[in-house]
Amino acid sequence: MVQHTEHPRSVTFPNNDMSQFGKGLSHFQHDFLSSGLFTDERLARLIERYPREYYMITTMTQQGQKPEWRNGDLNGVSGEYALEAIRNGRLWLCLRRFDLIAPEYDDLVADAFAQIESMNPGLTTSGHKSSLLISSPGARVLYHADIPMVSLWHLRGRKRVWLYDPNDKTHLPDEVLEGIMLRETEEEIPYDQSWDQTAQSIVLEPGYALSWPHNAPHRVDNLEGLNVSITTDYFTPETKRRYGVYYTNGLMRRRLGVKPRSTSANGIGAYAKCAAALAAKKVGVKAATERSMMQTFKLNKEMPGALIDLSPAEQQAITQY
Repeated sequence: MVQHTEHPRSVTFPNNDMSQFGKGLSHFQHDFLSSGLFTDERLARLIERYPREYYMITTMTQQGQKPEWRNGDLNGVSGEYALEAIRNGRLWLCLRRFDLIAPEYDDLVADAFAQIESMNPGLTTSGHKSSLLISSPGARVLYHADIPMVSLWHLRGRKRVWLYDPNDKTHLPDEVLEGIMLRETEEEIPYDQSWDQTAQSIVLEPGYALSWPHNAPHRVDNLEGLNVSITTDYFTPETKRRYGVYYTNGLMRRRLGVKPRSTSANGIGAYAKCAAALAAKKVGVKAATERSMMQTFKLNKEMPGALIDLSPAEQQAITQY
């Protein structure tokens, strides 16, 4: 068991209706920067602490090119070099599972969630898993949807977050969402630029945070500077049931050839599907096409931001816990 360390306590300062946290869109302020944990020096040391099985480094395409999302390896570089590579490249580094690796960062988020719940009687959240995202100026996160609910705590740089209606089946068909729940894909889904006309677009400044509706498709454009954010996965009782419903619907469609008729997270049927999803997970039932993540590049140690592409023979599956 990792012992959590003392640090300056975080405080959230809501500037909108926090009653929407855990349900709809919530945009508010936080005080994480006062902790001193997000300087270049502290970030470099944090990167060097991370075991391979708890980080992901990814590259993505420039706007207008064919979408591409590739996974790689830091190639043993120092934390300082990794930050320089991200500044000069088109990279996205995710340091996962603060609760296991970086408890001083995990405590910031835990404090904030405790305060948010105290402001919202009846709100219960669970399954918190936080990660640090460090990404290049001009980098993009492609259109995708997440399995859990997500809160994004922004710290450095500026980014634009585009949010789309999760109840619009054009944006997110049921079969596509089922595939995400079953981990058949890496969460990226088909995107049409015309959907931006009805999307919500929010510029996220340092010291602000967002949380949005469960499974809402979204994408992100970095606007300037090295971007640093914390992302926290979490669930509410209702979103746990929604996950169970879509997971079971996906198994029914793929393994039994049955077209599910209901996606409701309420009622006896929803609870039955949640029980079925739990049972399926316990006995190891899964979709036959569950994807694996492959390492296809590594950082170039001689040129910050440049990549070394791996041949098919050199590529390997990435183990993540």
